[in-house]
Amino acid sequence: MLNTSLLKNGSVAAISLSFAVLTSAPVASQGFLEACEKEIVEYCSAVEPGNGRLVSCLYAHETKVSDKCGDSFDDIADVIDNMFFTIGSALAICAVDLEQYCAGTQFGQRRLISCLAKAEGDLQPECGKIVTELSKGLAD
Repeated sequence: MLNTSLLKNGSVAAISLSFAVLTSAPVASQGFLEACEKEIVEYCSAVEPGNGRLVSCLYAHETKVSDKCGDSFDDIADVIDNMFFTIGSALAICAVDLEQYCAGTQFGQRRLISCLAKAEGDLQPECGKIVTELSKGLAD
């Protein structure tokens, strides 16, 4: 069961804007890898990429990275902040529908959005708009 007392109302416009930033994550991460290539080779060559391990390694060496890498690191942090805002806003707007249709669904691997998509015709209008927008973005 979702704890709706922790959720606040958001707006579809904010979700759409944040989702646009979120979908730019692959572009930002590619720029990050290019900007930090020297540091990755120097400090993190033994780290297996994935699940944030390179970011964590570079963070551990943050006082040694170039300005270019540090600026790119800040860009990645902005993408992550926007991602959490998007998720929090979507949860707030869809809280009632999530409890009604997806109470037993676990977080992760797009399970919640897939669950809501199955009930899309029965969702509250604002939640339906978010589900449509997220589903469209995930399909791209």
